[in-house]
Amino acid sequence: MATENELLEWDILIALFKATTEQQNVLTGKPKQLSKVIFKRWFNEGNKLLDLIEKESNMQYLEEVTEVIEDSIHELRTKKINRWINKS
Repeated sequence: MATENELLEWDILIALFKATTEQQNVLTGKPKQLSKVIFKRWFNEGNKLLDLIEKESNMQYLEEVTEVIEDSIHELRTKKINRWINKS
């Protein structure tokens, strides 16, 4: 049986994977086109791993970790936007 710390580390990995797949959806242009095939393969394999890990995960931890990552991504985007506005 995994310890709480080990489960938390897996939850972080799951949340990062989910954030990465969501980020791929907002990408546009040539880099997205070039990465589509590789990313799709990685995504499919990652989903297999997710299914295995989520069965043993603490869903509350997973939701909390996912929320922190989503908040961090939002903060990064906000800082970037503010930096662009302040340059103008």
